[in-house]
Amino acid sequence: MAIDKEGQLKRIDIDGVIYFDSVLGIAGTTYPIGTRELPSNTIADVITLCALHNIRHINVRGALTLGVAMTAYRFDGYKHLDIAHLIDLNGQDVSVSSFHRLIITGAQAGAGLASYDDCMLLTVTGFNGVATLCGFITSLTLNAATSSGFINCFSYLGPCTINLGNPTLANFVNLTGSFTLANQTAGVTNIWAANGCEITIAASCTGGIINIYGNARVTGAGGGVTINNYSLQATLGLTTYTAHSVGATDVNGTTWEDLLDMSALTKPEEIWSITLTVAGGWAGLCKYRIVRADTSAKIFPFGAECIENTDFVSGVPVNFPAPIVVPVAVGYKIQFRSTNAGDGAGKTCALTELAVIERG
Repeated sequence: MAIDKEGQLKRIDIDGVIYFDSVLGIAGTTYPIGTRELPSNTIADVITLCALHNIRHINVRGALTLGVAMTAYRFDGYKHLDIAHLIDLNGQDVSVSSFHRLIITGAQAGAGLASYDDCMLLTVTGFNGVATLCGFITSLTLNAATSSGFINCFSYLGPCTINLGNPTLANFVNLTGSFTLANQTAGVTNIWAANGCEITIAASCTGGIINIYGNARVTGAGGGVTINNYSLQATLGLTTYTAHSVGATDVNGTTWEDLLDMSALTKPEEIWSITLTVAGGWAGLCKYRIVRADTSAKIFPFGAECIENTDFVSGVPVNFPAPIVVPVAVGYKIQFRSTNAGDGAGKTCALTELAVIERG
């Protein structure tokens, strides 16, 4: 039985990939055209070579404009940032095709999803599929009434406009950079923003729902779209540094008395430090604790109470090792008492300063 050495060499040389190079390639379908050493420069010839060798994997260098439907192909590039090296989808059906390390522009067509991995999306319309680790350059327009996903994507050269249309569902996970959301008329858009994301919702968004989560700066009120801003900026709100103080208050022996009552909080508070001033010649020592306003359960310290000259000194600020965080629904009280039951009128404690941060 004769061995087809030439055929074997061709298969090894082609190795499952047809090569396209708009600058260095040549026309034709005769071997070795389409190999790494002699790429093709004509997409029609590339399609012929793919069919001839039962291959749907194309390596692309230079500019390529699709002229016919190309479904279920894989396109690989070299992650060039030169705008001369790009694929123009040109309104062709690329359903079930995948694009890797390429610059993409033009209109995507076809009912099936396409995938884009580590690509730069220049000005793409009719987007229908999933993009992972992709940079948006100018604008992106989603296909109507479809579901699309974007994972770890970013704006590459400054602000980018995303025209949402009426997506069944558009999910952006770990989105970073600066974006304007525009032209949503229906459907649901979910954005999970990573650190450093800036989102503007344009007045052209007139319908549907936009949900925003994560660490984002959100501006713009849209033009009728429902905006659910669950971002950290919205939920934490403004940070205000402030302090509470209470004048000299008589102690009541060993009975816990309220020195400061913060039962009616309007914002969550973080307590950072406390300064107590003891006066009047106590027979005993001052003690204090911080309790919940709603249940009187102790919040601070770890032990039962803080004791003068052991845990604090009169008139000297005490900085807590970590802030004591108190929600609005809980509230808190600063309580004090003496170690001596005989201490009463004229024996006083003043809350000179309770340093706090208000959130929201």
